[in-house]
Amino acid sequence: MSTFPGSPRTLRGAIVAVSRANPLARIVIFQYNPDSMTRSVRPRSAPKETQSAPADAHRIWGAPIETVTMTVEVDAVDQLEKGDPVAVATGIAPQLAALEMLLYPSSALVLANSVLLQAGTIGVLPPEGPLILLVWGPARVVPIRLESLSITEQAFDAALNPIRAAVELSAQVLSYHDLPVTDPGYALFLAHQVLKESMATTAAVSGAVSTLTTAGGS
Repeated sequence: MSTFPGSPRTLRGAIVAVSRANPLARIVIFQYNPDSMTRSVRPRSAPKETQSAPADAHRIWGAPIETVTMTVEVDAVDQLEKGDPVAVATGIAPQLAALEMLLYPSSALVLANSVLLQAGTIGVLPPEGPLILLVWGPARVVPIRLESLSITEQAFDAALNPIRAAVELSAQVLSYHDLPVTDPGYALFLAHQVLKESMATTAAVSGAVSTLTTAGGS
């Protein structure tokens, strides 16, 4: 579909998984940006071991808990029209697999832990997953924990490979309250908050200037 020549090029959202073993383990670039994003932001409660007193009524117990939901559309129609060999052979299965694998531990780590358990090792820790980032433009790069993926496969080819699907994605944004100081996500979220503070200040100043200008001209 053609677009107006003077229209700006829209960036694509993405989910990036970064691990110590592979600095750029997986990148899932959205084929089409979701039409909407729902963000739920609620204040963080006091720790369970802390007894709240009247003096704590205005106390802030850390960054708020933010959850994000969106629906990502995946469609192989363009690739199939161009005769893309991957799309012809597997449809959109690779794209769906890339999203789903963000919830799986590495098979190599699973096998390694199985060997340790068979050898009698006690206290094998669950495998550590990668740092997952939601990239939604240059001003919003935040660490997240995927809570769920709801995949609706809507069309199939002759071999029953999915060729169109809608993926409802739900994630919790991880703040410095959820991560150790040494985790790269800690610094990323802190930078995200600093940017929000700057924008909030800009909005306040802009609103004050607008009010004064309007009052002066009335």
